[in-house]
Amino acid sequence: MKVWKISITLLPMRNDLCNSVREFRGILARSTKEQRWGGPLLSRNHSLEEEFERAKAAVESDTEFWDKMQAEWEEMARRNWISENQEAPGQVTISTIEKGYFFHTENPFKDWPGAFEEGLKKMKEGDLPVTILYLEAAILQEPNDAEAWQFLGITQAENENEPAAIVALQRCLELQPNNLKALMALAVSYTNTGHQQEAYQALRNWIKQNPKYKYIAKSKKGSPALTRRMSKTSDESSLLEEVKDLYLEAAHQNGDMIDPDLQTGLGVLFHLNGEFNRAIDAFSAALTVRPEDYTLWNRLGATLANGDRSEEAVEAYTRALEIQPGFIRSRYNLGISCINLGAYREAVSNFLTALCLQRKSRNQQQVPHPALSGNIWAALRIALSMMDQPELFQAANVGDLDILLRAFNLEP
Repeated sequence: MKVWKISITLLPMRNDLCNSVREFRGILARSTKEQRWGGPLLSRNHSLEEEFERAKAAVESDTEFWDKMQAEWEEMARRNWISENQEAPGQVTISTIEKGYFFHTENPFKDWPGAFEEGLKKMKEGDLPVTILYLEAAILQEPNDAEAWQFLGITQAENENEPAAIVALQRCLELQPNNLKALMALAVSYTNTGHQQEAYQALRNWIKQNPKYKYIAKSKKGSPALTRRMSKTSDESSLLEEVKDLYLEAAHQNGDMIDPDLQTGLGVLFHLNGEFNRAIDAFSAALTVRPEDYTLWNRLGATLANGDRSEEAVEAYTRALEIQPGFIRSRYNLGISCINLGAYREAVSNFLTALCLQRKSRNQQQVPHPALSGNIWAALRIALSMMDQPELFQAANVGDLDILLRAFNLEP
């Protein structure tokens, strides 16, 4: 079976793409990579067991399956995620306020004094869903708080909601164009959703806005080579080389001094270009300065996984989770690496743990209609299909978390 490759933190599966493994039916019927994957749902005459068997057979036999899935993810990332969220069953009620960001309308903290500070506290505790509610409340109280938008975007990404992360980070940068943390986070989120050119532009802006390195961008502005590249900025490879030149020059200027933020940017650039070993070196260098940065461990893990080094990826994800047990994105990524290694039971356990964390956080705060990540449910269904467990697949198909937790002896 071809390895399921993931990006910096993971190219997220779209809810309507993988909302049910039933959609695997059309995979084998397509003869070329250029044809779109995602045919009509099966008719009601087919049983769930038949759907399950087709899903399992498709995953096991189609050598082009994972490439097709990733191509579809990248296409879906460009579609209107707003309409998808409105149509998704079981989602919390939301409203459109502030530049297209979707706020929870049933937020118990909407009038909470000091909501921003409470959000940061919950973020440190690893309670990402509740962190989001506090930060949304803070923004509704003060819509022009760039720092609140920054933390909201970063938290949404960690909570496996890349589209919301991008909108929040864009809003932050409208208010504060020189916010370096938001620029780097936005570059990573663009990478994860397949928006390569936008990722390059965010990374270039990071250099241009950085007091330590903006002189490099200015000095390069008039160079003949850069002028030629700038005239073809629609060409992604030219833009990549331009931005990579800026980062390599900045690293050269630093000499033996390691700037972990610069190394992170280099890691993202190398990763985008498929230079996984160089990306691994960059993230590893950043970790020598910030060994307790769980997001760096997660990025290292994802890059190792994309470099076909899933065993090492598991170690990196495990380290990220030791530092931040509530890091749902890393828990999800760990499950994906377990699928790559054929450890399907361990993959299921990680997906269930992530879903349980999301639900527990919501229930403790008495937030109605808890919304659990469709991405995680989709990956869970794939893992269960590989385990030959049709009855558990059915439980996942209807979103019955309690049955699944009992089946795998996990605490609810």
